[in-house]
Amino acid sequence: MKAAYKFADFTSACAIGVEAVHVIKGATITARSDFNLKTNGEILGFISNGGLENLGYIKTKPWKNDPKSSGIMVDSYNFYSGDTKGYMAYLYQPETKKWLLKSFKKDNPSGVKNLPFKGLKQMLKSEGGVK
Repeated sequence: MKAAYKFADFTSACAIGVEAVHVIKGATITARSDFNLKTNGEILGFISNGGLENLGYIKTKPWKNDPKSSGIMVDSYNFYSGDTKGYMAYLYQPETKKWLLKSFKKDNPSGVKNLPFKGLKQMLKSEGGVK
């Protein structure tokens, strides 16, 4: 399945700010703890100003909390901010004509394949070569 929305449309709405995009409380909390983005405005500015590096589409699925079962879809992406891998998910609510950022958090996949240089980085840190 391809993305339900154009990512450029979402980032354009983020540039407008909280008038165009509602950030769910849980996304605000994890954006603060995981990325030091303290306000919804900072989160949306981060997204609209190119803060998402190596953006990768994950999937599209129906919105589980769709109050009217109207077929609203959720797009999810992973990204990097420095060496921190993140995950975000959003949707467009046609009834309110607003975007909804439902998730913005650190992506903590398990397994060696997801962190191939972690051991090397730790070794270099202990040798004093990486800060």
